[in-house]
Amino acid sequence: MSEQAVEEKASLMGRIGTAMIGKGIETLTAHGSKVADMIQKGPMSLTMMCLLGGLLTTLSGLFGVLNVLSPFDVLASAYNFFFGVLMMYLELHDKIGLNFIYKRIEHWMRILTTLTGRSLFYFYVGSLFLSKWTFMGILLGMYMCACGLFSFVVGKSAAQKLESTQFELNDMESGEKAEFIKTKFDEFDVDGSGFLDGKELPSLLKSLGHELSKPELDSAMLILDTNGSGKIEYSEFKDWLLGRDLNFV
Repeated sequence: MSEQAVEEKASLMGRIGTAMIGKGIETLTAHGSKVADMIQKGPMSLTMMCLLGGLLTTLSGLFGVLNVLSPFDVLASAYNFFFGVLMMYLELHDKIGLNFIYKRIEHWMRILTTLTGRSLFYFYVGSLFLSKWTFMGILLGMYMCACGLFSFVVGKSAAQKLESTQFELNDMESGEKAEFIKTKFDEFDVDGSGFLDGKELPSLLKSLGHELSKPELDSAMLILDTNGSGKIEYSEFKDWLLGRDLNFV
């Protein structure tokens, strides 16, 4: 193939790629607010959305490792496989156990145990897929970037609602506030387990004047559950209402 033909082919591919990106941007501009509103207010679970992203990333990495026709992509695919497994574990760690792994992550990669850090991680993985400049890479990359973006936006919305409750208690005396916190916790710990779970938290927040959507509840649970147990202990509940900083969660 002549040099001129190669240049023409490269130019054609560039125009096609630019057109695809342009069309994608137009679509996101037209429908992005609707999708964001659906995630924010609808019944869709943000956890399930990110879990699906982790599964797709894992499968993409696995198929890439097994693809003998592209040996130079094996290392990148192995990274994607690891990232995908890590995503799924982060979303399910409180349900599948293996707490020693979570403790290692908390020690060496603490940022991934925060909602903000996890959002940035998803966005980073999405950017890696976008850099491949393939049809599937662009689709998966846009999906993972959306997971990161929505996790961040919904998380900030949930944090603001949790912070507003802190401000409402500022006028209370310390003794009155401590009694209020203990009473509220005991009132909504209906099974007497000493923890608040995902079924008890919505009722408690509603009693405090905040009705959160399903995605916001997922985020609130992650924000308040600082030790990653999947439940909110009394000490975590008390720290929140006593004014724990929620600017970076």
